[in-house]
Amino acid sequence: MNSEKIWLVTGASTGLGLVLVKTLLGQGHKVAATSRDGDALLDAVGAKLEGQFLPLTVDLANDRNVRRAVDATVAAFGRVDVVVNNARAACPGSLAELSDAQVRAAFDINVFGTLNVIRAVLPRMRAQAGGHIINVSSILGFDGGHAEWGAYSAAKFAVCGLTEALAAEAAAWGVRVSLVYPGAMRAGSPQDGGGSPERAARGAHAQEGGDVAKAAQALIQAAHAQYAPLHLFLGRDAFDQARGKIQSVQQELARWREMSVSIGFVDERRLAA
Repeated sequence: MNSEKIWLVTGASTGLGLVLVKTLLGQGHKVAATSRDGDALLDAVGAKLEGQFLPLTVDLANDRNVRRAVDATVAAFGRVDVVVNNARAACPGSLAELSDAQVRAAFDINVFGTLNVIRAVLPRMRAQAGGHIINVSSILGFDGGHAEWGAYSAAKFAVCGLTEALAAEAAAWGVRVSLVYPGAMRAGSPQDGGGSPERAARGAHAQEGGDVAKAAQALIQAAHAQYAPLHLFLGRDAFDQARGKIQSVQQELARWREMSVSIGFVDERRLAA
């Protein structure tokens, strides 16, 4: 494994982001990581690691703030090889009752924060003819059938759509793109992902969640794979839920095929012949 890769991880003070940063540093990678509170991030990581770790205080919804963070990363380490857009904002509640401000706040971080990072790093990756952008969505961004999580699902579905388009755009520049759908992570401290929307949505079944340390290692493996996955589901629950959604859509496609294809224009000349 190449210990000289430069990683930039957002949302790194808790959960998957924090575990990923600690794992990367332990493997000898150089890491820049963002949080709303850089001091809290440094405390959470628990190591100075001068020359290897760069904690950054960043408001991802602020485009200029994000660009300064990317500039600081390049100034410190010379380049950016792998970006993990992991920051998220949960938004529980009924769609009929959530305020406009609550929903917009969720989109500011989950969607526009991700876009801000992409816009800041992509020109640099294009110039260096390589890089890897990993956008962390959620299984709730693939299967939205969970009451009280509609706004969060909508934001994570948006991350999926923009990531698929980004993959099509960036391939010509040698930039790889991956879309990650984590399920519920194993119960534990907040740093272990114990309070995630994915766990909350699963309710009584949440105790079957995955190991956040293994999830972090899976992201590192994906970044070093010869052929990086575009779609990566993390956790047995996420895998099974995705397969169930696909099967359900396939069944409806078959059931309603005649109506779906019936709206096409009919060539009256061919019918007359």
